[in-house]
Amino acid sequence: MSGNKLYLSNSGIQVFLNCKRKYKFKYINKIKSKQQSPSKYLAFGNSMHMTLAQFNMLTDKKYRTIDNLHMLLRKNWKREGYQSLEEEREYGLKALTMLSNYFDDQKDQGKQNVLIEEMINKNMDGKFTLCGKLDKVYLRNDGLIETIDYKTGRNIETFNNMQLPIYILLTKEKLGRYPNIISYYYMAYNKKIEQEVTAEVIEDALNNLWNIYEKISTEKEFPSNPNTNCKMMCEYYDMCNSAKDSNFIMTNILENLKNEKRTDTIF
Repeated sequence: MSGNKLYLSNSGIQVFLNCKRKYKFKYINKIKSKQQSPSKYLAFGNSMHMTLAQFNMLTDKKYRTIDNLHMLLRKNWKREGYQSLEEEREYGLKALTMLSNYFDDQKDQGKQNVLIEEMINKNMDGKFTLCGKLDKVYLRNDGLIETIDYKTGRNIETFNNMQLPIYILLTKEKLGRYPNIISYYYMAYNKKIEQEVTAEVIEDALNNLWNIYEKISTEKEFPSNPNTNCKMMCEYYDMCNSAKDSNFIMTNILENLKNEKRTDTIF
């Protein structure tokens, strides 16, 4: 692969880690995939992110009301992917509840917003371009710079070792300095989890990023990693023979399980 043509984002890296064959189809061969069915989860997440971004742009307290927050949600609401009006209404009411809880106890307010919903590219020593969107960066009341990623799903995640370096480096690219804090803001629980950005965290984050770059840039085979969800979830299913071989799928799953450390069972 030609390094100066390589663009890396969190989504692209996750594709590579999950299935190298899919990465090759999508990012190297740039094969246009067939149209997938709209996702209600994506529609819901986009609706929430747009609403939070626009509400956070407001600095006039007179306009920062619960009614205006709800009105922004209705303006930004994406209707794709829902199976029925009842399901759409269920998700809409859930979004209103999340935003109401957020409004009552906002954990992302400080002295000044530095940036909101901004796409940033960073040239990495001419090897590749790092790209991604930052939801919000702001100056806290304690003087620290915090970069926030809003999460609209229900799963509480540990800090992603690929997202972390991207947030750190893109914040520095925009501000000229590293953030002091990286945080995940879980809207479903109105809960924020923070990671202090120490010198050790920065060093580990950079190492992780350069390691994944080396793996992507030197990969030759791009093997498939099929599972039982490929037919439903992968837009390249029709092009992938491995995804249609049930025996290969199961042997692949078993081989992957051998390499996992299972901690979610009691036996």
